[in-house]
Amino acid sequence: MIQTKKIDFFILSFGLVSSIFLVCFFKQIINFQHSLIFVIGLLLGLTLYHASFGFTGGWRNFIERSDSSALRAQFLMLVFAILLFSGFVNSKSIFYGNPIVGSVAPTNVSLIIGSFIFGLAMQLAGGCGSGTLYTVGGGNTKMLITLIFFIIGSLVGTYNFTFWIELPTLGNISLLDKFGIINSIIIQLIFIVLLYLIFSYVDKKKNNIVDHSDIFKSSNFNIIKGSWPLFLGAVLLAILNFLMLNVAGHPWSVTFAFGLWGAKIADFIGINVASWDFWNFQYPKVALRNSIFADHTSISNIGIILGALIASGLAGSFNNKNRIKTKIIFAAMLGGFFMGFGARLAFGCNIGALFSGIASGSLHGWIWFLFAFIGTYFGVKLRRLFYT
Repeated sequence: MIQTKKIDFFILSFGLVSSIFLVCFFKQIINFQHSLIFVIGLLLGLTLYHASFGFTGGWRNFIERSDSSALRAQFLMLVFAILLFSGFVNSKSIFYGNPIVGSVAPTNVSLIIGSFIFGLAMQLAGGCGSGTLYTVGGGNTKMLITLIFFIIGSLVGTYNFTFWIELPTLGNISLLDKFGIINSIIIQLIFIVLLYLIFSYVDKKKNNIVDHSDIFKSSNFNIIKGSWPLFLGAVLLAILNFLMLNVAGHPWSVTFAFGLWGAKIADFIGINVASWDFWNFQYPKVALRNSIFADHTSISNIGIILGALIASGLAGSFNNKNRIKTKIIFAAMLGGFFMGFGARLAFGCNIGALFSGIASGSLHGWIWFLFAFIGTYFGVKLRRLFYT
């Protein structure tokens, strides 16, 4: 948990001034919608940091110690998101009236391979898609290395993307389209309840007792400085993703921006990424041609980093003086690269594919969860080579 320390006014001031500048910049140069997306990113970063809400550590805790607390919080987050999303996907925004699209992607071999790779790699890296961003904002040097290689891996994943999407596929499968809103909600909620009970049972069998109230409590709760209960983090993330859905017209995502950043850098140094098939699809082509500040995912990612920076300043826990062992640096490089590569193959990470996918009623989100969790099991075993 985040320790209560004195507020770091330098870090806090830097984060606030930078954020205010960017809010005004986006409003003036692009439009007010982009400013709102950036603000949602800031709030996501604050929430992720103060609630220490990550997937990597929580999944590892279950595999190593059968501690189900983080997973139970994630299941509740999915419940809230499904209830919020289901009536709005394929509808119109409550703010702008523009069409809303969910995070629906193919259920195919690429998804299975990519999610498995991502689940394994995030244990080597020590963070997932959202976890990488908010820990970088908190001053974690190792995760900055992870982010750099995440970007490289994401770019490499776009190089032969058409090969992967041409592998056997069942196509896009939307539970909302197949079963309707009410039936889709019921089916997914029943499945989540079953998962909640199964993981709780394993926890109780191993640890003798499961205190279901543990995710509602925090030993040092402080709304300004942290830490926050996992349940509060779950509720806020579901609400913020719902706001992202209505402001941006699509759910929260993370990893497309990494590939775009890598493509921009590659293009700058003379690599003709514009000739790659992926960057000739409609949205990637437009994104590559425009400024990164025109890309919703990029500005929300920047917001997450700055939101976590502000949160770390408030908590007095910003840390940029980490000493890192060589083998851990190597793990961060490997993990970051293969997270980026896996996320591209799997049409997203723990946010864009799992969280937003399941909230949108897409079957690919559940398949992602299954194979990423299997990958995490092997990643936890492999991690011991680097972290012991």
